[in-house]
Amino acid sequence: MKLTIDDKVKIIRDFIPIAEPQFDGNEHAMRYVLWNLYIRVCDAMKSFVVLLDNQRYYDAFLIAGHALETCSVLSYINDNDTEAAQLENYNKYLARSAVGRLYAILEMEPNLERNSAWNAYVVMLKMFYPVGATIIRDNQNAEVKHKEISEKLKFRAGANVEKIKLLRNSYAPPRITEYIIAFSDNMDNVDEGQFKRYYTKYCNYKHSNMLAPGALSGDIGEEEIDWFINLVLGMIVYLKKTKFTFAAPPCR
Repeated sequence: MKLTIDDKVKIIRDFIPIAEPQFDGNEHAMRYVLWNLYIRVCDAMKSFVVLLDNQRYYDAFLIAGHALETCSVLSYINDNDTEAAQLENYNKYLARSAVGRLYAILEMEPNLERNSAWNAYVVMLKMFYPVGATIIRDNQNAEVKHKEISEKLKFRAGANVEKIKLLRNSYAPPRITEYIIAFSDNMDNVDEGQFKRYYTKYCNYKHSNMLAPGALSGDIGEEEIDWFINLVLGMIVYLKKTKFTFAAPPCR
């Protein structure tokens, strides 16, 4: 029997996340990050249903895109054969996230004279330093080069524009499309490449804003609504079928 839109929304509405794990403080930080990514996806599903209930289809489309981004990062870290491979992808994700925050801090100020900007910068540098070599552009002797670059970045003096240039020339920036493609390939028997297509459309909708179809009038057709509901169902399938070990012994 073919499911109606209401049938599909009910499946999403009835989805129950797994219980919050009991962390004892000895887990690797990766376990906490995985749990937070998981619960963010689950929370996005709740928001998605609320928006559909109120016929806010354009906004439902956007929150589904946010869920897809988050679910893709979750898959990128979690869906590996070994704990070592999980940790490698986690370190890359953390490094890309940290370098993105460093860009943001530096772009907001001409220099680091203000204590608030300097303090935020130091926190991000401390997070970035242990993992930054994983995303260095020239990966010949990556650890050595990362250390050399870090020595230049750690000083408070100087114009922020120079630090930004050094970061951009030295490290690969955050690339959400890499996570989306990996997730889509991982779920090929479910999404048949639709996650990648959806993400392209989501970015177009988000960045074109008022020029996007349905942004002003809410006139998004039933066929398109059914399409992005199906994609959310694909994420539900993923969350139900995948094994997560959030609270686990420390990674070795």
